[in-house]
Amino acid sequence: MHILMTGGTGLIGTAACDALHAAGHKLTILTRRARPATIEATYITSLGECAERVDVVINLAGAGLADKRWSSAYKRQIVSSRVNLTRELVVWMSELEQPPKRLISASAIGYYGAADEQTFTEAAEVGTGFSAALCQSWEEAAGRAAAHGTQVSLLRFGVVLAREGGALGKMTQSFRLGVETWLGSGEQWLSWIHLEDAVSVIQHVLALECPAGVYNTVAPQPARHRELAREAGRQSQTRLKLGVPAFAARLMAGEMAEELLLSGQRVLPSQLLEDGFQFHYPNLKEALADLMPRKG
Repeated sequence: MHILMTGGTGLIGTAACDALHAAGHKLTILTRRARPATIEATYITSLGECAERVDVVINLAGAGLADKRWSSAYKRQIVSSRVNLTRELVVWMSELEQPPKRLISASAIGYYGAADEQTFTEAAEVGTGFSAALCQSWEEAAGRAAAHGTQVSLLRFGVVLAREGGALGKMTQSFRLGVETWLGSGEQWLSWIHLEDAVSVIQHVLALECPAGVYNTVAPQPARHRELAREAGRQSQTRLKLGVPAFAARLMAGEMAEELLLSGQRVLPSQLLEDGFQFHYPNLKEALADLMPRKG
């Protein structure tokens, strides 16, 4: 198939491009900066440059939620890079003589808001807070493509763990110095997924004749932050354990710390499990053993 992808140079997008190219698909990547074509893909800087018929659109673009403190300006950038871009994408799709058959669009588990003990499946209602409102608007923008005959599937990504880039490196910076750390109480839930499985979910949805409308793109065994710290500490052979007080995290990251770092949600991939999807890394121990080979 000919696949148009946004966010194709990001963490998930880069890995997805490699996998989709290996599977024989033709890729066109929408980027902000001009890039020369490669064996894997052709790069464009505007949708008007895409002259060939597109079979599927995979929409992964968006400024990182945890990349910066949430100033008013950065919040606007987050919304623009997700919601506004998705709206523009859907308008472009609707104006094509033959709209793409399918749109696979990213969202996030922030849709559910934060909760200490509640468990969320795809059937759960939208939560409260900036992340929840953002995801709701983002999903609504993607959903409008259905009015033009395009099949829409939303992937609510959890925290994607990878060897390089993404959250894991930031969460384990101190571990390289022999210090095992966690934020706040460490009891907040972390709904995560290994990068390899995240890409496999995209391929899984792409291969289905009639995929579901929403997929929680998380591993089947969420963990608490202290569990991540404990397991990562085993891999890194840390010598000191040290919690970072909640007030220090709030001081450093403000509202973003409150929504993303000091709170979490227990999310289950019910639809993927119903589909019979097989995770390569269903639990945190196996995932970190792959991503953080044990020292010594």
